[in-house]
Amino acid sequence: MNHYFVENPSLLTNERKLELEIFDTKFKFMANNGLFSCDKIDDASITLLKNTPPLKGTLLDLGCGYGTLGIVLAKKYSLDLTMADINSIALDYATRNAKLNQVSAISIHSDGFTNISDIFDNIVLNPPIHAGKETMYRMYEKSVLHLVSGGSLFIVIQKKHGAESTIKKFNELFTQVNVLHKKKGCYVLQGETK
Repeated sequence: MNHYFVENPSLLTNERKLELEIFDTKFKFMANNGLFSCDKIDDASITLLKNTPPLKGTLLDLGCGYGTLGIVLAKKYSLDLTMADINSIALDYATRNAKLNQVSAISIHSDGFTNISDIFDNIVLNPPIHAGKETMYRMYEKSVLHLVSGGSLFIVIQKKHGAESTIKKFNELFTQVNVLHKKKGCYVLQGETK
């Protein structure tokens, strides 16, 4: 089975434009088959965007896909944006979409934090559920090492995909854990470092 975190150029057969109006701003995103949520901006990402508190400084959109989370938050809060993804095709789309929405961004082809050495004020992640719990937990663990003191990791996760075990993991890793949203089995979590 093909997943969005696996590069497969043969799937790129139907480029489309997606639109999102949020925070009184209209965003446009180009997407294609083989990328996560290629037919519409997924509801979980929108929930994460709407429930993330005001941010400042630097932002890493980890596993950025075609860039929705990072681009919207960077534009809303004038953040210095870095986007990273294991899938270079998704990263190409994210780079294009940043330009399309007039957002400056650095793009890094990286499996998790493999090619990332910087530290950030904020990291945002819609976890790659189908990559498995071990991969997700490694992303959480490495996030702690790539956050400034007082920095935050923000994620969205469904109860059926392990929200409760993720909260336990966050409590092991972070000084403070905040449940920013919990409704209809969808959680937005913030893990803060010391």
